[in-house]
Amino acid sequence: MNISSIQAFTGSLPTVNKPQSTADSSFGSVLNQYIQDANGAVKDFESKSLSLAKGEAVNLHDVTIAAQKASIAVSLTTQVRDKAVEAYQEMMRMQI
Repeated sequence: MNISSIQAFTGSLPTVNKPQSTADSSFGSVLNQYIQDANGAVKDFESKSLSLAKGEAVNLHDVTIAAQKASIAVSLTTQVRDKAVEAYQEMMRMQI
């Protein structure tokens, strides 16, 4: 019985895009960038699922991964929004 060896992984690993520390790295601009990234993940999922529904040659696992990325991105965006609203409400309750 011939058992082949395990091949080394030569592909690139995914990385997290961190915002560059420039003069325009305010909370609003960082939040806007993450919202755009989440929107991109949702659009990627929509295009892949549409291609799958049309019967085009799309791997099912790619569609599933895109769905999970979109779900996580939307969930994170929602949680950040909720925390920002909660912080704003707490600041409005402060007495000066």
